[in-house]
Amino acid sequence: MVTLPAHSVVDGNTMFEVDTKDRATIIFKCEGALKDVLYYLAKDDNKYGKTITAVITEMVTQSLKSEHQYTFDKTLTALQTRSVVRSGEAIPYYIKSAMESAVKASNPAGYADELAAGIITVEEVKTKVDEANNTIMKYMAMGYNPSDFHPNKKSFGYKWSEGSWIWEVSKKTDEEETITVGGREVTRLKRDGSDIHYLQYTDNGVTVICPNIFTNALYMSYVERDEYFNRELRKVELQHQQYGKNGKEYQKILEECCPQSNLKEALDLISATDSEIIGAHLVKLERKNKRQYRYMCLDVWNKKDDTYKQIVFMSERGGINNKTTEDFYEVFGKVAPKSRKKTNKSNIVEIGFTDERVKK
Repeated sequence: MVTLPAHSVVDGNTMFEVDTKDRATIIFKCEGALKDVLYYLAKDDNKYGKTITAVITEMVTQSLKSEHQYTFDKTLTALQTRSVVRSGEAIPYYIKSAMESAVKASNPAGYADELAAGIITVEEVKTKVDEANNTIMKYMAMGYNPSDFHPNKKSFGYKWSEGSWIWEVSKKTDEEETITVGGREVTRLKRDGSDIHYLQYTDNGVTVICPNIFTNALYMSYVERDEYFNRELRKVELQHQQYGKNGKEYQKILEECCPQSNLKEALDLISATDSEIIGAHLVKLERKNKRQYRYMCLDVWNKKDDTYKQIVFMSERGGINNKTTEDFYEVFGKVAPKSRKKTNKSNIVEIGFTDERVKK
């Protein structure tokens, strides 16, 4: 028998008691169009919050209240107004630059020499400090932490390579998780635990340099990106490229960077009925005389037989980058485990020893 959780009646509404430590998971399967709409609302309408979970939770709670007079005694976690910085998202360069300048300008001590020389007044210093603090507070409200903008702060590229590259290349669920990174909480989608195809990267010597290159860089303009991505994209003459999210971006990157002799094969692989591209990364190969080069990698999942292929490709881009690009095309798949040599018992020579003590 299904019963309602603990509750009481308040102002004519049924109010349920919320235990924030008691978490549950709902698998929500839906058409891609619906998911795209929910994602759009999460990113473009702050009324709902910044995640698909927040959008769905807001709509469900509003419907429960209007249709059934059901409410909750605490704000549900997904609806908390605290902004979060999502793991795996680069900090746009223009925000980083503005924040670094504001942090520096917010310290009155930085104006001491000018103040002593009579170049600036106390009131002007106060105005500059107030303006800088307003800038800092604006970005803090968006979820950015001032400590992330320290001049000696490790780049985004270094941060993800410290241990989250497996998360970056893996398929994600629709459920979110909160983890601690660098002493602060970040929210991200959970990795699909059944997906272990990341082993193909290590087995084939494919090292991810820039994960999810479209989301983290190529969907954005040059000035919006983390400088780490622009620095790496410069090695393949793609730092000024920007692609629209229209379903044709993977075909376009192939047409631009894949050797022409291999283009048809690559296009056929990504357009196959049961194929889905689950990732696009900038990578290098752990091979002799290859580590200085950079390549694009399209991670293709075959939904029918649940297998994965990594299409790694690049064309020789010429110019100043002829030492970091070359014509290359190879399709990587699962590496068969090495078979262990079986012991042939017929070849074993047994030597017997006689214990003289037994005869006594």
